[in-house]
Amino acid sequence: MLSVRRALRSRGFTLIELLVVIAIIAILIGLLLPAVQKVREAAARMQCANNLKQLGLACHDYASAQQDAFPSAFDASQPGNNFNNGNPCVGQVLVSLLPYMEGGTIVTTFGNPIQLQNAGANIGHRIVVKNFGCPSDPTFGNGLGQGDWASGSYVANYQVFGKPNGGNNYGSNMDGHPNLKASFSDGTSNTILFAEQYAKRPSGHWTLWAHGGWNPSWMPIFAYGSSDPLNPVAYNAGMDTGSGAVGQGSKFVTLSPSVYQASNANILLPVALHTSGMNVGLADGSVRNLNNGVSGVTWWAACTPAGGETLGSDW
Repeated sequence: MLSVRRALRSRGFTLIELLVVIAIIAILIGLLLPAVQKVREAAARMQCANNLKQLGLACHDYASAQQDAFPSAFDASQPGNNFNNGNPCVGQVLVSLLPYMEGGTIVTTFGNPIQLQNAGANIGHRIVVKNFGCPSDPTFGNGLGQGDWASGSYVANYQVFGKPNGGNNYGSNMDGHPNLKASFSDGTSNTILFAEQYAKRPSGHWTLWAHGGWNPSWMPIFAYGSSDPLNPVAYNAGMDTGSGAVGQGSKFVTLSPSVYQASNANILLPVALHTSGMNVGLADGSVRNLNNGVSGVTWWAACTPAGGETLGSDW
């Protein structure tokens, strides 16, 4: 009797029981993984929204210090600024906003006057700015894109920061000089300032956060073209750009990085980096997540600050 009890106590799992346990664990993991992924994506989306909010608030702080002005996409007309031996000494939207995002020390590395092509270890356009990278952008990597230029995941609205009716002239059509009180007749809460974009674009291009207007195909901008509501014309960004940079066909895309980079999509089209849609920073300093199903009509109305359009119910 004693030996029988000892045998019962030493009995282990059978193969069938072990397989059942493994199957249960696999099912639990399968149930938990989507939830974990959703939590991670929600956290990434919130971090991205915070990055965009910082850009929007920096615009308002800039305006408070500059008589209600917002920075230009690229401004070579500032006093004392010019092209010096091929190196542009200019203002550029994201560079101009850095002092209002606790990035004043970064700006000093561009020299005085500012030379956007300054680069080196922890100098100028080679500096990786963490807040310029979206955690959901799989192409951001270590933050260094083309050559020694640092990349980013956010682009500025040319219709606001540029000169959309200035013609197809690199550089001179970039100094829009927007004004917080005068430029947004459609309403600051109805106008997009910043949107998302892959750090790595099609045709070997990158979104370089400090790049200037001498070749817009590398600039951190979107909606590059005229604002004519009846016949918006996309400007040549300097290289192969596909079509549809402005107008109703310029709505952001939702393709995967590999598909987008291999496609003939306009390299200046913004890209939704989140499954829920596109995060955008608005001119009132707020951030909105636009559903992937938003229409091109509504998208373009939100891109133009003074087009007189009415935003659709999908806004």
